[in-house]
Amino acid sequence: MKGDKVMIATLAIIITSLLILNFYLRKTLQMEIAEQFNRQQLLLAGAETSNIDAYINKVKDEMVFIAQLISKFRINNGDHLGFLAGGVLKKTGEIRIGVKFLDNEGKRIFTYGDPASGKPFYRDKDVIEMSKRFCPGESFILQNTQEIDVAAPVCVPGSRVGAVVAYISIHDIAKEFLGPIKSGSRGYAWMMDGKGGLLYHPAQPDMIGRNLYITDTSCFKCHKNFDVEKKIIEGKGYYYGRYVAPSGEDKVLAFSTAAIGDSKWIVAVSAPYSEVTMQIRNSMKLDSLLIIFIFLTTSAVSVTLAVFYKKKLRAEEVERHEKELKQYAEGLEKKVAERTEELSAERDKLKERTEELSNEKGKLNAIVTTIGSGIILADTEMKIQWVNQRMKEIAGKDLTGTSCAGIFTDHTLIGSYDVNDLHTDIFSNLFGEKDKYFQVTTAPLRGAENETRGYVKLCTDVTEIKRMEDQMMQAEKLAYLGRLTSGIASEIGNPLTSVFSFVEVLKDLEQDEFKKESLETIYSYTTKIGHVLEQMSGFFNMPPLEIKPLKINSLIEASLFLIQYDKRVKDIIIMRDFSPDMPEITTNGNQLSQVIVNIILHAADVMPDGGTLTISSRTRDNGIAIYFEYTGIDISSGDLDNLLGTCSPAMQRKPSLGIAMSYDIIKKLHGSLTSECRPGKAPSLVITLPTNSII
Repeated sequence: MKGDKVMIATLAIIITSLLILNFYLRKTLQMEIAEQFNRQQLLLAGAETSNIDAYINKVKDEMVFIAQLISKFRINNGDHLGFLAGGVLKKTGEIRIGVKFLDNEGKRIFTYGDPASGKPFYRDKDVIEMSKRFCPGESFILQNTQEIDVAAPVCVPGSRVGAVVAYISIHDIAKEFLGPIKSGSRGYAWMMDGKGGLLYHPAQPDMIGRNLYITDTSCFKCHKNFDVEKKIIEGKGYYYGRYVAPSGEDKVLAFSTAAIGDSKWIVAVSAPYSEVTMQIRNSMKLDSLLIIFIFLTTSAVSVTLAVFYKKKLRAEEVERHEKELKQYAEGLEKKVAERTEELSAERDKLKERTEELSNEKGKLNAIVTTIGSGIILADTEMKIQWVNQRMKEIAGKDLTGTSCAGIFTDHTLIGSYDVNDLHTDIFSNLFGEKDKYFQVTTAPLRGAENETRGYVKLCTDVTEIKRMEDQMMQAEKLAYLGRLTSGIASEIGNPLTSVFSFVEVLKDLEQDEFKKESLETIYSYTTKIGHVLEQMSGFFNMPPLEIKPLKINSLIEASLFLIQYDKRVKDIIIMRDFSPDMPEITTNGNQLSQVIVNIILHAADVMPDGGTLTISSRTRDNGIAIYFEYTGIDISSGDLDNLLGTCSPAMQRKPSLGIAMSYDIIKKLHGSLTSECRPGKAPSLVITLPTNSII
């Protein structure tokens, strides 16, 4: 049996070696045939470049000959020039050619024929200037990627120089000499110049005129790159080679170069590698099939023998396994009996432990339920594993399975601090609960070796505590303002008495109406200052208000009259937007006027660079509302406590005692003074009052 295996292995090695040898032999023959075919293409390309070169030289000679005839016989008649040009055109075959005759100033005397080329790429005067360098009996060439022009100077004695120019389509030349070339069924010839410009390509006519040094994605339809062509242009490569097209097909390529004027034309002949090697591949196909047949036959015999020996070995193995299984079954029955007794004892212990855990769980649930705070258990990656019922109520949903980073996002962080391993954050607007504050304390859960196994978060609603703290802070502010205003009233009161006296004396002595009116205004202002000092001195114990009916629009106008000459409002534009249907309200007119003046002066303080203050009056619910819309500052939306605190950047720059007093006055009148930020509107302060302040 061992000898049979060795024989099968040897046969498989021999067949495999034959297949490998056949493969490498075929590849070698294919490469040799491709090399020979490429040399033939090189000869073909060389022959065509010689033909093109001969044709261009022939045209040059004919242009020189015509120029000499014109110079010698002084020909300038159109019929005679047409006769000479016609003689050239008859010899060009399918190539379209045009001839033009220029005088010594670069003007066209006569034009014959038309190669249907594009617009001229030079001026005729430039041709005359160049012709002066080639007189007599020489010619020169001008060309671009579409047209070649052969010019011969007409040298006239006395330094008078004209020119005869033959202009030919490069596409016609390439089509005449390269169009008939067919290398196999899919091979063809194409041409480029010495600068990389494509002059002719039968398969890609849209690319004619493009340069292989300036490429984009549209240039790689038949080439993956232009490395071979660049080496030929730069003189660094062989005149034949291979390249791979974007389709994956291998192609052979041969080049030949013709010198045309100061440039050179490079003719390339290419053909698919698969067509070149098709014959050798067909001839060796039968050999490959024969070797494959032998290999398959040998493999079938080998498989048959292997199956036979495998069945024999399997039968022996089954018999041996049956004996081992019998012994194993006897031992397994014994172990099962022993393990059954052990499991019975463990089951009794587990039942007792389950009852203990159930009792402990009941106690823990009772404790967690009675706690007024939300509890979150999270793993080391802050993914929530469990929350208590209170936490569900706070969040408005079950957070199990979500990430802590996802739920603690839409909020405002008020403050945070750390104590040992405990980290505490104070949030507002958490879980969409506006005007509420939550304290979230995070503690790590430690394992036996002090490693972190998770985290527990305690979420407590501290809104009432926060409000009590804010009220205490506000009370402290108001107490400080009370002490401050008492001192200010005392310091200003004495000088103000003297001002009153002098103003009254001046009023009695002055006869000019304007000055008397100005003194009346000063007196009114001084009276207002006195009222303000009285209010400041009695900020917390204001005297009973004098209530009487009044029209709110008239009161606003009277307040505006008081500050019309105040320099602080000279850069402020005050707009009026009064509702004509405002009801009459019963309130204290003097103090309400003081509030209006305070707000206007406050607007001047917070808009030092000028701006617009729009005052509007509207009915609102069961009362009235006065809107003061500011421009030029940023007042954050919120209530007046925020406006007077640290939330508004404008208030930090210009803290206003007048606004604080106004807030207290409006509160005494059973109204409210708030700030509003409405979409599309400027920030504003709003006074709201009931129609009767004796409510």
